[in-house]
Amino acid sequence: VSCKKEIAPNPINTGQNYFPYKVGTYVIYDVDSTYYDDFYVPTKATTTKFQLKEKIQSLYYDNQNRLTARLERYVKHYDSLTPYSTMEWTFKNVWVENLTSSTAEKVEENVRYVRLVFPIKVNKTWNMNIQNYLDSMDVTYKSINSADNIGGIQFESVLQTEYDDGGALLTSKTYFSEKYARNAGLVYKKVIDVQSQPDPTSTTSQLQLFYATPIMQRITSGYQYTWTVNSYGKE
Repeated sequence: VSCKKEIAPNPINTGQNYFPYKVGTYVIYDVDSTYYDDFYVPTKATTTKFQLKEKIQSLYYDNQNRLTARLERYVKHYDSLTPYSTMEWTFKNVWVENLTSSTAEKVEENVRYVRLVFPIKVNKTWNMNIQNYLDSMDVTYKSINSADNIGGIQFESVLQTEYDDGGALLTSKTYFSEKYARNAGLVYKKVIDVQSQPDPTSTTSQLQLFYATPIMQRITSGYQYTWTVNSYGKE
């Protein structure tokens, strides 16, 4: 029986170890999401919970000769009567990742995002969507190498990325943040993408009250979700 040497990137000490790239490494997340449906009046908010597992199943070279990780994803759907520990994982889909000397990239539902750039540095900014067709989204390193407790797990070295439109538009809000722990990978994510449209029949005073109310208290459509690490390791 012949043995095949595991493919692995060369170690570089500029922040790449925040993005583990070894076969068998996995992270399990507790996911909470809310979807706002404006088909209903008032808007209907639907909340769902589930566990998500992402595991690097293999490494290979793609057609551009880039070292690529096959990321297999599994879910356990929340059931108030059945603990997650007694459920079997259900296969969801496959994403892929690329780790280079300058970027950590993730292809999600066939859309490529630049999740991290190297070397890491506080206040360093880049366009996360530079390799896809979506509008520009300038993400910034808000902090690096900080201790943090996430999901009840104490991590000694965590970095945080963030995008916040700052409420530039009174009718929408976009917020995105991820946290990566050294040698563990992504351990937290929060996304907000919501809209808030006033009733077209509103009077002037009603419109004034509408816009004076914080947008997160008057959502009419969109979604928000969080991923929080539950456990991680290598299989």
